[in-house]
Amino acid sequence: MKTLEEWNESLPYRKTNDDTVGNIVVKMLEAYGLKDKFMEVRISNYWKENMGASIATYTKSIFVKNNKLFIKITAASLRQELSYAKEKIKTMMNEYLKEDYVHEVILI
Repeated sequence: MKTLEEWNESLPYRKTNDDTVGNIVVKMLEAYGLKDKFMEVRISNYWKENMGASIATYTKSIFVKNNKLFIKITAASLRQELSYAKEKIKTMMNEYLKEDYVHEVILI
């Protein structure tokens, strides 16, 4: 007589669920094409929380397209100051997202 483990191993259709919930959610977002929008919302919320009220008020919009982060700033002087910190912004966002998602920061 077979043991329970031998019987489970003999079934070809039986699969284990060894993946974490976070990985399953990411796979689902990728399958439905929603990962970019999800990352855009996370980046936008992080920007508002951590850049301060003064910078957030001059930020008109933030969006991601083809792994490029576009930040629309209404004040020219602030845009100039942030242009010196593009690499730092990119590194900060990638550390927050815990993956190399943002490849370039473009200030509009």
